[in-house]
Amino acid sequence: MKRPFLPATLFLLLALGPMYLMHRTMAGAGFPLSGFGSAVLQAEFHLDDNDVYDLYGAKAGPARAVLTEKMREAHVYDNLFLLCYGLFLIVFAFQGFRLTHWWRFLVLMFLAVTAVLADLIENGAIVDITRALDAGESDFSFLIRRLSFFTWLKWLSLALYFGFLIRFFSKSAQWGNLKNWHGNLLAWVCAAAVLVSFAAFGTRSAVWENRMSQAVTLLFAVLFAFSLFYRKKNDAQ
Repeated sequence: MKRPFLPATLFLLLALGPMYLMHRTMAGAGFPLSGFGSAVLQAEFHLDDNDVYDLYGAKAGPARAVLTEKMREAHVYDNLFLLCYGLFLIVFAFQGFRLTHWWRFLVLMFLAVTAVLADLIENGAIVDITRALDAGESDFSFLIRRLSFFTWLKWLSLALYFGFLIRFFSKSAQWGNLKNWHGNLLAWVCAAAVLVSFAAFGTRSAVWENRMSQAVTLLFAVLFAFSLFYRKKNDAQ
């Protein structure tokens, strides 16, 4: 196959469906955001009970019940989304291994599976928090600890995935039609995203967590474009 990474693009295209449904579900819901770009992202980074009340409201009632129901519905679509992006990352890594025979791509497959499983458990913790809130519970500490662990396992697994791609992009001209400076540019973009991710982990601030989310989204777009246009050299194995 002249475009070895092309099969992976199908799964990212499929991801657009649940992504649209998720955003449509949350549009106009009226979540009070506290420095985050979206309510779904804010729900991932609760640090304590106050953060839960800040997002859904401190007083029980119909208005809060609407928000918790919207969050649960959004995460039905998010579970489909994570399956699609996970398959994209796995197929990309598998095709990279076939092209280069580098062991690093086997690590990438492991990191992709880890990110998907962590994302799935994270989503379950967010849904459990909304159900606990609806049931009148006031102590979410256990659920928040579970949420925090798997949220960061997901984001750091993604960061490491892109970190392992740095060397591949810097050498990608060896196997395909990319010029050296193009590959080096992609490598620097990956490196920047890794630094932003670890800055977010270190600071635990909404500003850096937003930047991390934007950086990872950008890299998915970069990988998609790379997968579409990267062509294997005729003499590549």
